[in-house]
Amino acid sequence: MRVDVPLYFGMEEKMDSSIARNCCYDDKIQYFDENAAPTKLNSRVFPKSTPLFSPRVGFNYDVRGDRSMVLRGGSGLFTGRLPFVWIGNQVANPNFFFYCVTAPDFKFPQVWRTNLGYDIKTANNWIASVDLIYTKDVNSMIVRNYGLIKPTGKLNGAGDSRPIYGANDRVKVFGDPTNAYVFTNTDLGYSLNTSFQIEKTFNNGTYLKFGYNYLDAKDAASIDAEISSDAYDRNPGNIMNTNIAESAPSLFGNKHRFLGVFTKRFTYNQGKMSTLISVFSEYVQGGRYSYTYSGDLNNDGSSLNDLMYVPTDAQIDLMGFKDGGKPESSPAAQRLALKTYIGQDENLSNLRGQYTKKYDYLSPWYSRWDIRLAQDFVLPNKQGIQFTIDILNAANLINSSWGVRQFASQTGLAQPLGVSVANGTPTYEFATTQKSTFFNDFSLASRWQMQLGLRYTFGN
Repeated sequence: MRVDVPLYFGMEEKMDSSIARNCCYDDKIQYFDENAAPTKLNSRVFPKSTPLFSPRVGFNYDVRGDRSMVLRGGSGLFTGRLPFVWIGNQVANPNFFFYCVTAPDFKFPQVWRTNLGYDIKTANNWIASVDLIYTKDVNSMIVRNYGLIKPTGKLNGAGDSRPIYGANDRVKVFGDPTNAYVFTNTDLGYSLNTSFQIEKTFNNGTYLKFGYNYLDAKDAASIDAEISSDAYDRNPGNIMNTNIAESAPSLFGNKHRFLGVFTKRFTYNQGKMSTLISVFSEYVQGGRYSYTYSGDLNNDGSSLNDLMYVPTDAQIDLMGFKDGGKPESSPAAQRLALKTYIGQDENLSNLRGQYTKKYDYLSPWYSRWDIRLAQDFVLPNKQGIQFTIDILNAANLINSSWGVRQFASQTGLAQPLGVSVANGTPTYEFATTQKSTFFNDFSLASRWQMQLGLRYTFGN
């Protein structure tokens, strides 16, 4: 049994100080929760410091009594530490025009996790392991905009008639729409993680390991932001109602991952010198992303979170485009370029006349090879010196086109199509220079790197 208790120190005084030095705090404004029920928000109220109980049980069963066959597993409730910067948002932003707060009934993150594993050691000393881990969200986090009520309008698009928020579907202060970013809970979300590995240490100093991992993870909000408004903006919303949580693939983790490890140690000069060669490799499919518009299509306060509708060629001909003033940016040129762009993208081509889905798409497979060389010298009195060379993403050192990752977006949101809406009618904008969904990543993850090391070991 584990018990966690969140504690706050001096928060009421800090909150009062923040309100005093900022303009426009008003706890009388009428907001609306995800069910459109009227509610008021009070920045002076923080999540309760109630004990969080995490009971767990586990077992490890030696089937034959010689560790050659082991069955292991467990189940229990796990409490995660909340990034308290989210609570800090509440202290720093009490203004009605940029309101960040935690819901009065907000609960700290908890999951129920169950795992089962099996290890077997063969007669020739190969060790094989299989693991299965299932995690169910009990209290996960999602940021909702309580400045929204329910969408009553309808988009007048070519094939796209999704609900949109009208003038009367937004909370207004002094006649202008206002946003209230509220950290709330949902129990939507789970992950299923399956892995297999086999390994062996040989008598000649060689070690081999091969493994595979499969991950199926879903959540309602893959939060990668420290600011409440960003956590809301970057979460592709439910097309029917942004504030209604919807389970979808998680932004985090790789769906498929193969790995291999090889090490070999050569010992010579009567054991006074040795050379270690190590190679680590992986082949991975991951990098999830969504297709969203660049622009606030449904008037929910975010210009990032509206999932795209993929038009047919006939519907593209009916879409209105902003005239860029040049032949290459004319509406006709944009229509032709958009048709070509959709045609080169397998995902979009298969979704003509449909809405895209949140984080349902994967970046191309990538591979990585890391190499380490370690040279050891044994000195008297158990002292030693070791020189190391680490080459990360070594394939890229051999060929600059190898080991380079490709992404549709660094943020998880691919936004090929811009949009603005007036009186329910959208006007689109497409950059005709866009030819391909994926681009090469030139961060350090796609570059080779080398580091040199020197270590001295003191003896007795």
